[in-house]
Amino acid sequence: MAIRTLARTGQLLGLVTGMATAVVLGAAPASAEVPSNDTSATATVITELPFAEVVDTTEATTDEEDAALNAQCGAPATNGSVWYTVPAGTAPAIVVDVSKSDFTAGVMIATGTPGSLSVIACGPDAVGFETSPGETYYVMAFSDTPDVPGGQLSFTVRESGPAPKVSMTVNDVGTANASGTATISGTYTCVGEADLVVLQGSLQQQQADNAQVRGDFEVTDLTCDGTADWSAEVTADSGTFVKGRAATLALTAGCNAIGCNVYETLEVVRLRAGA
Repeated sequence: MAIRTLARTGQLLGLVTGMATAVVLGAAPASAEVPSNDTSATATVITELPFAEVVDTTEATTDEEDAALNAQCGAPATNGSVWYTVPAGTAPAIVVDVSKSDFTAGVMIATGTPGSLSVIACGPDAVGFETSPGETYYVMAFSDTPDVPGGQLSFTVRESGPAPKVSMTVNDVGTANASGTATISGTYTCVGEADLVVLQGSLQQQQADNAQVRGDFEVTDLTCDGTADWSAEVTADSGTFVKGRAATLALTAGCNAIGCNVYETLEVVRLRAGA
């Protein structure tokens, strides 16, 4: 049995793209100014959480520092970027959310000094990260669509808990019904803040003729409220499950914007005849 922390894969693979356009009929285009936090050198300093503001980024610029950071992330574009800093000690874990903007927006989190920044996390919509003592974090928010220069950026920052802690058990007795479907069950435990809790695994049985019967299972839409029961029906890929011993390799995962924790277990299950 083991618990391990996973990076959020979606943040590391790059940013999704989208298209947003706005046309106002019968009115002259509204003029916008270059935002005061257009560059990392003029970044807005966030001293308290939660923090929220809406910024017009249609006149915000993109510069060489944007390109240098994007070389570490791989977004389709970094149009209309604006900057913020979050000093160390503001919170142990933080989520930056730009999902309510009127264009598809992305976020990059970096450490270091302007002109020599290193990306530690990036992604579309919302990005979470854990902080370290003594570190200042630079946050760049931008339009990730090449044809969209920017728009009304909805920028929020809030404190978050760490990735939820999870564990699970598998009952040592299950059933195999007349059609060859097995049912196994157990309990799972999730403590903390979770956006997703899932349980999955496989059941394998070696039968009298040395045939290997195997099937996968998954339980979704689980809640993170302490300890609860779970149950899953397992249909074999080929063949059928019968009364007797079987083995299951199962895991449960709990994730939030900060990351995921995964708990794995290998157990022997005795299948009894069921209806």
